[in-house]
Amino acid sequence: MTDTSAVKDTARKAIDAASMTLFDISTKMHAEVELAFEEVKAQAWQCAALSQAGFAVEEGLGSLKTAFRGTVRSNKPGPRIAFLCEYDGLPVYGQSCGHNVVAAAGVGAAIGLAKVIGWIGGEVVALGTPGEEGGGGKNILHREGFFEGIDAMMLIYPGMDNIAHSRTVGATRVQFAYFGKAAHAAARPELGINALDAMLLAFNGINALRQQLPSEVRVHSIITKGGTLPQVIPDHTVGVLTVRANDAATLEQVIPRIDACLTGAALMTGARLERTWRETPGRALLSNLALAQSFERNLQDLGRATEPRDELSGAWSGDTGNMSWFVPTIQPQIAMTARDVPPHSHEFHAASIGPAAEACILDSAKAMAMTAIDLILDQNFLQEVRAEFTTTAGPRVRT
Repeated sequence: MTDTSAVKDTARKAIDAASMTLFDISTKMHAEVELAFEEVKAQAWQCAALSQAGFAVEEGLGSLKTAFRGTVRSNKPGPRIAFLCEYDGLPVYGQSCGHNVVAAAGVGAAIGLAKVIGWIGGEVVALGTPGEEGGGGKNILHREGFFEGIDAMMLIYPGMDNIAHSRTVGATRVQFAYFGKAAHAAARPELGINALDAMLLAFNGINALRQQLPSEVRVHSIITKGGTLPQVIPDHTVGVLTVRANDAATLEQVIPRIDACLTGAALMTGARLERTWRETPGRALLSNLALAQSFERNLQDLGRATEPRDELSGAWSGDTGNMSWFVPTIQPQIAMTARDVPPHSHEFHAASIGPAAEACILDSAKAMAMTAIDLILDQNFLQEVRAEFTTTAGPRVRT
């Protein structure tokens, strides 16, 4: 009988031995932020570390040049476990979602599991998924078949708390524009149709609607074009709006109410509205409870206290949500920042390097590798994960 404790200890030591490499990956990504689908350097840094650790590495997958896959196979049967890496940043706000930490932790977990895979069986995959920040890289990789054959997968997100059974919210987006009629704003304003007024009325309508929306719904938007000159009645304005909710049914109920605000603003001003809603909303994360409970036990063994998830706040959206309905998945949150440091801020970018970020990388990598070892060594646990997924996922519709 395989000594699970000894296997986990070996994996943890391998991750510790690779710590400087992992920190170097994270630090470089933080210093040289690359945007969605442009992550050439980040891809190279991760692939170099995986190659050095003995992985068979593919740089570029299908239509995504900055995706990658590193694989180590055992000669023994067992499940195929994937650790996902994200590595793009945001314009202006840099690594304000901590993708440098996500990537380093994913690479570290893969290196730790690879150290013992020949001993315990199965296959380890480090899957580089570019373009998370609005690009939906995982959706593209899924359509092109790169998630086929994976038995379970995981990645972490840095945040304020240690939450194993974390959640994300479903999301959709609309780009909308109002078209009016230009006129001199002082001499003959009555001859114009004000597209900016339409935009502001739409925003005010949505703000009033928020009071009547379910508590978990989030609506947020920006104006990307508000006019040209103050002395000209604006004849063209453009906005982008995102709406999020815990489940697809709630999103379906909210979208028409948001759309009514957009339409009503056009009617009130005489402006013409053009809008394009995303064809298929992104889905909320289907976190596998059995898998999350194993992760939580392993994280606690590493000395981290855990919290239950908050059902009303603390969640974001991402393309992992869609994938979780096709493969048993967890995306735990791991504490890295103080409670006054919000994601998608300059402060979070700053917090994504340093001792707390490095501790987050190592503990995350170890907990993920240890959870994968549980899956491989305990057939009953693997079947429990599969059975839960079969029950909860329902019919799968390809993204």
